[in-house]
Amino acid sequence: MNVKKFVGKISGGPVIAALLMEGDSFPIEAMKQRIARGPIGGRTPADIKTEKGFLMFTLGDDLVAVAPMPAPYPWSDLEGPCATSWMWPKATPATTMRRHRSHVIVTLLNGSSDPIKRRHLLTQILKLAADLPGVIGIFWPEATVVHFPPLFIKMASSTENPQVSMLCLWADFRVVRNPDQSFGLFTTGLKPLGHLELEIPSISMQPAELRQWAMNIVTYLMDPKTNVKNGDTIGISAQQQLRVRHVPSQFPERGTVMRLEQLGHFSG
Repeated sequence: MNVKKFVGKISGGPVIAALLMEGDSFPIEAMKQRIARGPIGGRTPADIKTEKGFLMFTLGDDLVAVAPMPAPYPWSDLEGPCATSWMWPKATPATTMRRHRSHVIVTLLNGSSDPIKRRHLLTQILKLAADLPGVIGIFWPEATVVHFPPLFIKMASSTENPQVSMLCLWADFRVVRNPDQSFGLFTTGLKPLGHLELEIPSISMQPAELRQWAMNIVTYLMDPKTNVKNGDTIGISAQQQLRVRHVPSQFPERGTVMRLEQLGHFSG
């Protein structure tokens, strides 16, 4: 991934994800062996050790902790994300995560790199764990998204369109149906990356097209060469234009967001 394309505005603080386990244990020694092979995200793991059942090591100035927990992740935190997840096979929907019995917290601490680079490191660590025995789900709390492990590995390894793949892992692009049967979209997970969350109240697109279109727009907006200001017009074609507004979110707890307002009807 060309992480230089995404320059964040905040750094430091913990970055956390969770592995959801089918059983009561996590193969910590197997994970330790995989970590020791390095490098991870271009950095060489150091000071690798296990202590009281936890695995700890450093990647640059980040301290990484892999901490098995002997209880399920609170279902109250997972139920909504599992119900709305769209990147799972029909035979194994995310709601089957209710059967998980324990979890593993994976945390990056104290790093000074920009937020994109740190989340890229966490993604690569999770990729090493995703196919270990017993791992049946991966929870990314910042986006309130639960991932299917085989797809997580595929997307974390993507070279075809890595920016969009990473956005799928780090942010939720939630499509909603409006009372007039049009569709809207809002994101969760862009703020920790140093950017405003996106809201599109209504647009003449179908869900799959809207989600992909929004990912492309966010990729464009996050490029440091892009300078889109409040009141500007953006679009990916002359027929698809939106007005940019920095306004209070429709959800008060989210603060200021970037709202995109459709200009006219989108033609094909």
